[in-house]
Amino acid sequence: MTYETPFLGCLVGAAFQKLTSELEMALKAYSLNISASEYMVLRALFTSDGLQQCQIAEMVGKDKAAVSRCVAALVKKELVRSEQVSYKCCKAWLTEKSLALKPQIMNIAFERHKALLNLASDSEIQGFISVLNKIVKDS
Repeated sequence: MTYETPFLGCLVGAAFQKLTSELEMALKAYSLNISASEYMVLRALFTSDGLQQCQIAEMVGKDKAAVSRCVAALVKKELVRSEQVSYKCCKAWLTEKSLALKPQIMNIAFERHKALLNLASDSEIQGFISVLNKIVKDS
């Protein structure tokens, strides 16, 4: 079978890479030394502080090793503190520094979200969300 256009998965991957890159550029423009992956971990902790790394991994759709690396990087940046709660499990909490940065980080994310919503009509966005939810839940 020959395809003249990229596979859907390739397009989704390319879109994710572009959105990730744009988020990182926006964070950098405000002098925030936070990667998109680190942002995702912080965002999970902003939602529910004091999560196990496996819970964060499930929330953000990353593997446990990737989340562990992000938490370690955030600990070095003093944005998260981490504690071993069992031989297999670490838990992460926000620090005062990350809580102080939360409004700025969330404002940047909101601006990126608004820019994304401006690319399509409400019905197109809802259809896209529906398809993505089907992919995530049915795969």
